[in-house]
Amino acid sequence: MRILTALAAAAVMAMPASAVTIFSQNFDSAPRANNTTNVPGFTVTGGVDIVSNGTAGVLCAGAAGRCLDLVGSPNVGSVTSDPIGFNAGRVITVSFAVSGNPRAGTPADIFNFALGFTDPENIAVFTLISGFQGSYGSTGPGISTMGTYTESLVRNRPFVSYALSFVPTSAGSLLLTFGGAGPNDSAGPIIDNILVDSAVPEPSTWLMLIAGFGMVGVAARRRRSSVAA
Repeated sequence: MRILTALAAAAVMAMPASAVTIFSQNFDSAPRANNTTNVPGFTVTGGVDIVSNGTAGVLCAGAAGRCLDLVGSPNVGSVTSDPIGFNAGRVITVSFAVSGNPRAGTPADIFNFALGFTDPENIAVFTLISGFQGSYGSTGPGISTMGTYTESLVRNRPFVSYALSFVPTSAGSLLLTFGGAGPNDSAGPIIDNILVDSAVPEPSTWLMLIAGFGMVGVAARRRRSSVAA
């Protein structure tokens, strides 16, 4: 336990004091397309629209470039990122922008978001930074998914920035899923500016991170004891 704690502390303090972007997609370089299943960096279920700013009244983030309509023309869709690798002991920050669809005469948009992992992870710290309504996410060992966050978006709602962060105690890969739900009306939530950053934890999070490494050690000892029994 003492060795694990010392190694964890040394690993954190040895990290370079910088943040790096490990995934970015603002759709500006993606070809404009309706009901497409081809979105760079993502696997598409159903269909989505890659739209240019101003198309059918849709405004992309910053009123420029392109963005993603999560209800294609005419299929309800979702997109799941390719695995995004991260290192142990870093603060992983996920951010994105979401708006309602401005097309008139249709019901509210239903937006779904899920954060998952390719293998179970021990999460020492999890923080909602902005955008999310209510609770989402958790900490502890053996986490494969944080579940699905769902929000009803009023039509014409402007873009809101969503952000969360977490600190894993082992290297791994995350998966981001964004989806629309509700009527198949070719007008869904608009998503833009998806970003994943990796940074050194602040000193205030080091103790929680070291405790997280300790949890991994305790779990490993319990597994060895079970095998020996």
